[in-house]
Amino acid sequence: MNKLKQWDYKYDVIVMGTGGAALVSAILAHDHGAKVLIIEKTAQLGGTTAFSGGVPWVPLNRYMREAGISDSREEALTYVRRLTGGKEPAPELIETFIDNGFKMIDYLHDYTPLRFSVPNGYPEYYANLPGGKHGGRSLDPLPFNMDKLGDLAFKIRNNPTFPPLTLEEGGAINGIDFEKIVERMENNTVTMGRSLIASLLQALVDREVEIWTEAAGKELIVDDDGAIIGLEMVREGEPCYVGAHKGVILASGGFEWNKELVKTFLKGQVTHPLSPPGNEGDALIMAMKAGAALGNMSEAWWYPAMQDPTFEYEDHILNQLGGGGRTGPYSIIVNKHGKRFVNEGSTYNDLPKTFYTYDPVTLDWPNEPPVWLIFDQKMKDHTMIITMMPGEKAPEWVNQADNLRDLAQQIGIDADGLEATVTRFNQYATQGEDPDFHRGTFFFEDLKGGGGNPQANLGPIDQPPYYALPIYYGTLGTSGGPRIDANAQVIDHKGKPIEGLYAAGNAAMGIMGQTYASAGGTLGPALTFGYLAGISVSSRQSKTI
Repeated sequence: MNKLKQWDYKYDVIVMGTGGAALVSAILAHDHGAKVLIIEKTAQLGGTTAFSGGVPWVPLNRYMREAGISDSREEALTYVRRLTGGKEPAPELIETFIDNGFKMIDYLHDYTPLRFSVPNGYPEYYANLPGGKHGGRSLDPLPFNMDKLGDLAFKIRNNPTFPPLTLEEGGAINGIDFEKIVERMENNTVTMGRSLIASLLQALVDREVEIWTEAAGKELIVDDDGAIIGLEMVREGEPCYVGAHKGVILASGGFEWNKELVKTFLKGQVTHPLSPPGNEGDALIMAMKAGAALGNMSEAWWYPAMQDPTFEYEDHILNQLGGGGRTGPYSIIVNKHGKRFVNEGSTYNDLPKTFYTYDPVTLDWPNEPPVWLIFDQKMKDHTMIITMMPGEKAPEWVNQADNLRDLAQQIGIDADGLEATVTRFNQYATQGEDPDFHRGTFFFEDLKGGGGNPQANLGPIDQPPYYALPIYYGTLGTSGGPRIDANAQVIDHKGKPIEGLYAAGNAAMGIMGQTYASAGGTLGPALTFGYLAGISVSSRQSKTI
């Protein structure tokens, strides 16, 4: 949209979104002298970050240093580059992140209520690789008492599957300390993503930064020189035009809930997003109209999603983290042919990459979801699976049968294939090795136990009844978007910065390419480039608008 002659409001900086990247950018822009407006499309605050574990992955951070854990720039670069394999969209931005992430953590420690700890016994997902660490780079937000925020606390988004426990206490990995859960709920104390967002919101309330909810950005407003000078939005159902003397920061999440954008860009067709439903690519569409170059568009933060069809959230069946049981013994994952196709203990970001394997002979995608978690009564008796507690009777929505052939027929997969696969796997499990997919050898399979091993990860599937649960193509969020530079400024197709336009978080190009370094592998860079965006936009000379 061309420059307006009349504005409803004017600010120095407009931040679109209220996730971690957005709030950090707003804090830094304010602290560097800008008058800031934050807008949120929905009635709830916090975006994907509030819905997440809230853990940022940041090398060289102060908390690991205080815990006596050594780290170096060289080690961090070695680790990341081993994982990206040279396929990251802009290698120099990896260095920008490593050189500035710890500064971002220092700033938040010094100037906001947000505090972290190093979760004990929580190593990196690939800690056995060169440069990897057995803890320290992933940071656990400390619990936050919501009473401090008053009525604003009720607006913070909540993931209904996460209890108020920290990562170390098991909040994101089915930890159950009922006494602590009850105590935290009675005291209105939150953890993980809600704690991170609440702490940052407290900092913004202290700074008297204005936040609008139910205000959806629609189109960037451009002056005659091509600079971004404002935003057209719809606020509480009415058009609203807000000028920005210094610029606009796009930090409103990815596009995983926009079916057309998913079909256009992602190489794997996500069907079951694990993020809040409002992530529809608004920032991406606006940036494309403004002439932004794009990067990393075929990638997402993949996750094998599962469902309890009786569990709803915001008028949708809630897609849930499909981790329960797949790394432990007495289970396998099979495709429609009843065959295994992956080490079931692969990281949640890596396992779904096998879903888009193509067979050029049969002209088929044999692993296209739903694929199936197959397990026996032994696993059912000892493991929490989605919402099923150990020892409880399996609900009606779980497929079960007294023999594998009947189970296969129930779920519509090849019965001969399933029987042969389980027989073969059981032989390997009894021998304590898996020559087909090397189960029990991969570090992530027994992350907190020092790495995968046959005792933790192999066990025969031989005690009926047998169970099957579908696994779908899920994602925590997309990781493609407008290309950015080292200041988080959006660049055009000629590599030139678009004046007044910035992006961070899942609304920007993912700097790690297809890589998820460890817990917080998305949030660490998101907060860091939000930090850089806030500093950079506030340093711009104000434009007369």
